[in-house]
Amino acid sequence: MTAMDAVLSKLRRRAREHPHNKQLQELLSRLSQLQSHTGQSDFNPDDWNVLKDYFDRLTSEGIWDPREGESLLDDLRTNLHSRQYRPSDADATDLHTPPSFTEAARSELGAAERISIVMPPPISTPLLPISAINTTVLPMELVDTLNQVYFLHLLATDPDSVLPPGKSLLSVMSRPLQSATQGQLPSLQERVETLVHKAFWDEALEALASPVPSVEVPRLERLYEDLYDALKPLLPSEHPILIMLSSPLSPTSSPLRSAIAHLRETLACLRERCAPARDAHIDSLILRLDDVSSIMASAGMAKLVVDTVRAMLKLAEDMKGDLSQFVLGTMGEAQLRAIVTAEAHERERALVLELWPPPRVHELWQQWCVRPLPPDFEAVAEHAPHAAWIAQLVHALGSTVPVSCPMPTVPLPSSSPPEQEPPRENVLPPPLFFVCPTLLYIQNVLQALIIAASLRSLVRLPSSQTTLATEFTTRIWALLKAEVDEEPGAGATKLVNLADEAVRVRRLLSEGESVDADEEARLRAAVDRTLQPHDPVFILLQKRLLHAIAARLCAPPPSREKTAALPERLQAGRGQAGTRPRIDFRVDHAGATQDENSFQESPLIAKGFEDQVLVRVVGDALTKLRSCVEWTEQTWKDLIENEVSATAA
Repeated sequence: MTAMDAVLSKLRRRAREHPHNKQLQELLSRLSQLQSHTGQSDFNPDDWNVLKDYFDRLTSEGIWDPREGESLLDDLRTNLHSRQYRPSDADATDLHTPPSFTEAARSELGAAERISIVMPPPISTPLLPISAINTTVLPMELVDTLNQVYFLHLLATDPDSVLPPGKSLLSVMSRPLQSATQGQLPSLQERVETLVHKAFWDEALEALASPVPSVEVPRLERLYEDLYDALKPLLPSEHPILIMLSSPLSPTSSPLRSAIAHLRETLACLRERCAPARDAHIDSLILRLDDVSSIMASAGMAKLVVDTVRAMLKLAEDMKGDLSQFVLGTMGEAQLRAIVTAEAHERERALVLELWPPPRVHELWQQWCVRPLPPDFEAVAEHAPHAAWIAQLVHALGSTVPVSCPMPTVPLPSSSPPEQEPPRENVLPPPLFFVCPTLLYIQNVLQALIIAASLRSLVRLPSSQTTLATEFTTRIWALLKAEVDEEPGAGATKLVNLADEAVRVRRLLSEGESVDADEEARLRAAVDRTLQPHDPVFILLQKRLLHAIAARLCAPPPSREKTAALPERLQAGRGQAGTRPRIDFRVDHAGATQDENSFQESPLIAKGFEDQVLVRVVGDALTKLRSCVEWTEQTWKDLIENEVSATAA
């Protein structure tokens, strides 16, 4: 016998004992209707609240015994939820049943201090590569936070890397709530959260049902505090509901009855502000509060208060989501980008200051900025004291050691003694933590550029062979780019393919004469030497390229004056066609949008990198590096200005 059959059998026996009870007849009718649709995925989980209301009313009338039927109801709920609506290819055209969605990983406890428009999707693998030499274990909460903040960073600085093809920024943030996959088992984290939430509410129910006021009243006050935190973003600061929830409880002989009255008043307020789709749910909660009889036991009132507070916390989260979606719908793409950029700056800075204490951030930044530089970089820094840190950054990108920014973690015990651990070299200060992955990519691109220029000088293409030179540079850059982008199989064939390209060009320049084995061997050995960072040609070209980049970045920034100074027509007080009011969000954030502040970087031509293919790649790398520099200057403006002032003094 299924849970549905057992519940129906029990209710039919009660119906014979109470043939004129309307609530009982309606509940039997609803359950019989659901039973007749067995096997069909047409159950809306929101309907369970309606069914639960019927059972609660029958309990208050003494018709349904919750002690006998609690396990039956749990089984029934599980059975019905396993049949909830999930859209599939087979029923994609069936529109008579509205889909029901549940927000993944929504916490029922607590609430955010403010509504965040940006809601990154759950990420199964870390987006941010954690660069730490010692073996570390990070808490899952920290990994999630790092993923979310880095996701915001990418949305603001490189949206194409995280946006699906053909999708806009709005499409990512205004996605519908995700439904659970059919047959998917809950994860360990979800099971733990369920147990914690159940323990929390069981403890609250036990405390409110206590006849001892010293136990009941403080627990009720803490529930009021939870409601206050959840509703604070939805109501004005001086709203009577918030004042009531934050004030001490008034002396009363029945705190639970007073709480029921307060909850009903709060629900009525939320109904005025919620989306129309939430009205039915709020009405069902109000109806349950209105049905409280004067003789209801204390345990029943305690359960009603706990269930209502729990539902209101979830409702508050739903309303915040509704409000976020509404705000998103009124904004354009440029405004969204500005909001994303502002929030990314704020959250990135806050997280770094949580990982490193502020004095430590300042200390590490200062130590890094005053490191000795080669003479060429020192000269650039002296001509631009405000950009001395940029010269340090470009110098770090020229190192053969990858740039890194390890987190301040505690190392786990290792079998190797401490003296055998590799020293930390080319470590960037904390303000560069979130741009470090981009800087590492730029470092690899610069090294590949130097290799390409070295190979081009090795084959010594004549100036008359412009087509052959361009073809050669294009082919070797395609090989090097595959290595930089870590395409599968690129590293295993890089050296031999580069040597093959050099031999091929030498044969073309020989005008039909074959290249003997000794000359080919010497050429391949020369290619091998060229790939070494200690090769004189490599060092010379690297010095030229890095000095040119440092001089360009340390020079005064190019003008970005906006052309729109006067409106084309006067339209004070006018909106779009029609009479409906329109919300207009004006965002003023320096460097917030790429479209408004983007500019064309003038070509940077360093000696040895004159080939048009290399000029284009140098320009792309310079644009990425300038973006990292400007992002850091905007996020850590006070830190950089203080360092400049201290250096000048």
